[in-house]
Amino acid sequence: PCLWQVKTALALLKGNKDILCIAGMGMGKTLGFWIPLLFWINSIQLVVTLLNLLGKQNTMSLAKAGIHAIAINAETAT
Repeated sequence: PCLWQVKTALALLKGNKDILCIAGMGMGKTLGFWIPLLFWINSIQLVVTLLNLLGKQNTMSLAKAGIHAIAINAETAT
């Protein structure tokens, strides 16, 4: 991971803060949010994405890593 991804993950792990990560498309923002999932067993993390496809891709990638995830959108919220 890049330094800014590690800093984002560390800020999330410290807790008690809202985190805003601004980076260009394809720069790996999602990794910064995924890293804490490796340390928080039985936790819930909410990641908001603008694209339904990105939500689906995230859930598939996390499932491959053994992390349960769901994408909530108009298709799955019924």
